[in-house]
Amino acid sequence: MNFRRWVVFTFLIHVLVIVIDKGGGLVLYGLTADQPKEHGKAGIAASLPFILGSIANLGLATSLVFFVRRGRYPAQVAFETSMTVALVWGGFVAVTAALFTLFVLPQIDPAWSFNPWIVVPVCASVPLLLLTSYANSTQLATERIKDYGLVHLVTSLAFLPAFFVCFYWLGGKVAGGHAPVAVAWGRLLSCAIVFGVTLLLVRKIVKLRLRVDQTYLRESVRYGWRANLSSTLTYLNHRLDLLVLGAVGFAHNCEQGHASKEAEDLANVQVAFYSMATTWAELVWHFPEAMRDLFFSKVAGSSHEQARQLTPVLSRLGLAISLVGALLIVLLMDPMMALVSVMFGRADSTWHNGWSEQVGACLWMLVPGTAAFTVSKVLQADLAARDRLQTCVNAQLVVLVTMLVLDVLLIPQYEAVGAAAASTASYVLGTIYTLWAYGRQTDTPVWRCLFVHRSDLRYIREIVIAILGKLRSKRA
Repeated sequence: MNFRRWVVFTFLIHVLVIVIDKGGGLVLYGLTADQPKEHGKAGIAASLPFILGSIANLGLATSLVFFVRRGRYPAQVAFETSMTVALVWGGFVAVTAALFTLFVLPQIDPAWSFNPWIVVPVCASVPLLLLTSYANSTQLATERIKDYGLVHLVTSLAFLPAFFVCFYWLGGKVAGGHAPVAVAWGRLLSCAIVFGVTLLLVRKIVKLRLRVDQTYLRESVRYGWRANLSSTLTYLNHRLDLLVLGAVGFAHNCEQGHASKEAEDLANVQVAFYSMATTWAELVWHFPEAMRDLFFSKVAGSSHEQARQLTPVLSRLGLAISLVGALLIVLLMDPMMALVSVMFGRADSTWHNGWSEQVGACLWMLVPGTAAFTVSKVLQADLAARDRLQTCVNAQLVVLVTMLVLDVLLIPQYEAVGAAAASTASYVLGTIYTLWAYGRQTDTPVWRCLFVHRSDLRYIREIVIAILGKLRSKRA
């Protein structure tokens, strides 16, 4: 594996994914700018399939890459076993979640009644997400990096057209509550499209069949449950605060004497502000996210010393890029969002009078934490590939517990800004723990993971030269 070349390729693919994903988020804002409560509902509907899919995931995607890269099992065995489990277990989770949400929760409390037109597509997306994840991990494990990146690109490309098809089929009215329903069905439709594309690509390297190798299944679950716990906690740490903000805000608004519907609408407005801020703040994660899976695969197939030399370089470069990116983000958000308002036929005052102050306050509070957490993402990918998953789980638990405690303490008084402060504090604390654990377990000085060295510039220069050389050879 030419790691430097594939890092660049994967990063460029991820840049396209960012443009498409965030462009879709801006389109959703443009549709719901004058109704932030609907934007908040749509944001939750967009996140729920991935939250549920993350919980349902047994970690077999990580296990597949780990065992195939280490040569312990052939790709065919890992693929067919994982796909069988995804179909059976994913289907079970989807049906159980739908039945519980639609029939059990309303019996516990009538206020917990949910729209079945949102619940059904959200739950039905789960097996498709698992199948796609396991199939695409097979491509990563066998070093088919181009096809692996293509799947991620198609994932982003498919959603927005699917959303608009569903939105206008439902009538195209935000006021009618169609946006969250269209988001849910658009997600299901796009998941089906991506799964079809992934199968077409992966059939080049494996046979499309369903079988179970019990020995592999036992080992993959034994390794994967901790990987899944870590990834689930990671995803919950990034998205659970949206749900907590809505729930705590609703409860607090009710205590203040607001009627139930009014309390819910006020909470959803705060969710919309916070969701927009996280959309911008998390842009700084796209460098470590772009190379996370590729880096995991690289370390899993490397010696201890090789990984020990590479990981600190990527950690400190990721942090430096994130710090510069964070500064650009806070400077560009206001003019960009005002421009989006104008593009959708609204005055720029729609953004400045309704959103800017609250979202800006959240963003300033969030970016120190998201920038710092880039270090955790790189170091935890290394630790997971070394089979130090318990350390990753511990680090994510530090983040989760800190965030939940601070959310409960801060949200009633400071609302979305309180949620942002809770996130930043938990991200910084989680990063400190990860740095300490990584340094102790690999005998690496912490400062090597934080401060850019002069040799890093040579590393970057070599990558740029390699890219330019590749471009010249293609022109020739």
